[in-house]
Amino acid sequence: MREKLTVAARGNTDLLGLLALLLVLLVAYQHYDSSLLTPASITILSAQFLPLILAAAGQTTVMLLGGIDLSLGAVLGLSMAVFAIYEAQGAGGVVTAMVLALCVAVAAGAVNGTLVAYAGLPPIVVTLAASFLWGGVTLVVLPQPGGHVPGGLVTAYNNGWNGVALPAVAIAGVLAVWKLLRTTRHGLALYAVGGNEHGAYASGLHTRGVKIAGYGLAGAFAGLAGIGLAIQTGSADPTIGVPYTLNSIAASVLGGISFFGGVGRMRGTVLGALVIGLLTNLLLFTGISPFYQLIMQGVILVVALALKTYLTREATV
Repeated sequence: MREKLTVAARGNTDLLGLLALLLVLLVAYQHYDSSLLTPASITILSAQFLPLILAAAGQTTVMLLGGIDLSLGAVLGLSMAVFAIYEAQGAGGVVTAMVLALCVAVAAGAVNGTLVAYAGLPPIVVTLAASFLWGGVTLVVLPQPGGHVPGGLVTAYNNGWNGVALPAVAIAGVLAVWKLLRTTRHGLALYAVGGNEHGAYASGLHTRGVKIAGYGLAGAFAGLAGIGLAIQTGSADPTIGVPYTLNSIAASVLGGISFFGGVGRMRGTVLGALVIGLLTNLLLFTGISPFYQLIMQGVILVVALALKTYLTREATV
């Protein structure tokens, strides 16, 4: 009972700390943009942040397994390229292009998971090599920025559809699907393998299969992020996914996901992604040089993580 209360206190402290930081950023953001809380602004921001939230959700899935995915940005770029190129060819319509891009991303994730499960190498090594593999495939599919996304879809995504912020609905959908997944056998197995792989195997779980499925799910999230980014920009860029790898890790860690696996909640990751997105925009508003923006973003994130760790430790003592 005491352990359960400790875990609950730690999780609540993480979320409260993130919410406090998010509130501070929102207040500062509103100083530069007084229309922040209007429906139009919320729609635009949710459209901008959705790809990072989805990428962070994919990274969270892998980290819950006790791994880390350095190829996530490359998979995101691959799905983006496949979607925009196939749509530009006009072969089967938007839905077909989405399905194809998503299947490619899931397959790439599953290949990563298979290598991690059977090669016996650390996930960071496997996915680092995979990042070059999928990055190279992306350049073959799309050597330079291009492709096409229907203008109506871009407008509906960025400006809303009949007053509905589609990206915000998608974010709510991700949380709802994850909450449902956690109650399934696969969701429970994901946490079990990440928390204690040997114990999970002794309990009869097919740990390798769980890893492959987990990395496949991460690929699905990355694929959706790539599709969302293509719709947001109206085209594709083969190298645009690179920053999403590190930002997804930062959002996951900021959201309370453990590097050792088995601990964390998706809503924390979503809050972490929102914090990073708002922080990036806020630094742009200040007019600071891009070089100093990166330094300040890194310093603020380090301070936030250190403060969160301190508060968490105090809550569990």
